[in-house]
Amino acid sequence: MAWARAARLEEQHDVAISWMPYELHPEIPDGGQINNRRFTAIAKLAAEMELPFLAPKKFRPTRRAHQAVLLMDYIKPANTPLLMNRMFEAIWVEELDIESPEILFELMSDSEIPADVVQRVVLSDELKPAIGVSVRKALEWGITGTPSWVIDNKLMVPGLQEDDFFDRVIAKLAANRAETLER
Repeated sequence: MAWARAARLEEQHDVAISWMPYELHPEIPDGGQINNRRFTAIAKLAAEMELPFLAPKKFRPTRRAHQAVLLMDYIKPANTPLLMNRMFEAIWVEELDIESPEILFELMSDSEIPADVVQRVVLSDELKPAIGVSVRKALEWGITGTPSWVIDNKLMVPGLQEDDFFDRVIAKLAANRAETLER
């Protein structure tokens, strides 16, 4: 969902919105933990965007999933949006465990990344240090939750925001950029 919004904002405003892996709850054990939240704000946003949404019965770890996305973003960045959309559906529609290597392999099966590379990275936590660096960078930006948006590598916007809020913020960035160029 965040990925779809980011794509729309990038296209509409000619800005770059950065994705950063951020393991929100590294304390969640393998197998997950029971979820009692309803996610009403996310459900409302999904309905507005005409996206399917089902609050998961369990919260699951995301470390391996983040590594899979980092791998895709490095080797085949054009396919990253497709993988992110598949992961969204896996979590919020199908209630799949995206920490499961088998699920990740299936989500990436047509990615053109050799299966042995995906398997090695996902099973050995090869990119776990990169997630740590990303989390530290996010914390430096003041990011403490998801989604958080880094726009043109200049401004961080935390949490779920209305589209008109993003429109105002991005318009202000554009005005500041134009003013700086005029000087």
